[in-house]
Amino acid sequence: MIPERYQRYEKVVTLACVNFQTAWGDKAANLARMKAHIETAVSLGSNIIVFPEMALSGYECTEGTERTGKPCSMHHEAAETIPGPSTEALAELTKKYSAYLILGMPERDKERPELCYNAAAVIGPEGVIGSYRKLHLASGTMGTESICFTPGDELPVFETRYGPIGILICYDFWRHPELSRILSLKGARLVLNPTAGGIGAGRDEWSRTINAARASENFVYAASANLVGVDRKNVFYGFSTIAGPMYPRLAPVMVQAGDKEQIVTAALNFEALHHLDGMNHWKQERRADVMNREFVRLAKQEK
Repeated sequence: MIPERYQRYEKVVTLACVNFQTAWGDKAANLARMKAHIETAVSLGSNIIVFPEMALSGYECTEGTERTGKPCSMHHEAAETIPGPSTEALAELTKKYSAYLILGMPERDKERPELCYNAAAVIGPEGVIGSYRKLHLASGTMGTESICFTPGDELPVFETRYGPIGILICYDFWRHPELSRILSLKGARLVLNPTAGGIGAGRDEWSRTINAARASENFVYAASANLVGVDRKNVFYGFSTIAGPMYPRLAPVMVQAGDKEQIVTAALNFEALHHLDGMNHWKQERRADVMNREFVRLAKQEK
């Protein structure tokens, strides 16, 4: 039984996640290849298409960013407002095919153009819907994002004809499970993760495990789209993954890509999702009073 809140939405969606190799610093080339991938994904029946973190520009910062402590020139030159030229160009395709698109890119602040965000644009049949700005930026041995970008400070859900969806970017998804929980409590049934994960042992298992965990613990579908191949000099592992609870299996991976450029798709059934969710009462039974109190205490201790 689908709750009344969700009855006006479509019951099934086909999701596509793209293993995408960037042409570092070449927006025009990346945009052209994205359009080709969108055409292919649509031909496979996809309704929502997810590209990785910083797919529009390339992920890595300019050489010397960490040494100088100055923002990356490539990302700041490539950054666009949302809406902007690239998102408007892609909106022509989402309108044509009545599809939704999530795209990792550097976003320029409309009011303060000196500020840039590691963002994901959300584009639909109605045009450019908005953006999610990454909250937790990699620093130190993890990367130079904190030098180049300003962290976001909002956790929105985005309205689609398939219901509200939530977006987290890379570190937000992999290391901060409470964010997926918040998105679920705000109504998202689909949590999407544009990511840029570097190559390493066990990365395929890591992606399967975490996507399945986020899905099963929140009774949502969870999916990650990752970069692949060489960006500037780093190598990314791919393994884009779609997972979701499918009773009696509580945390199955529905599909996973390999380590080459590839599109993977899965049909997601929201009736089945609500059937499983209805067998549990975790939202009603969760001790929000205790959890909220503990979060407040921790925040005070961290000051």
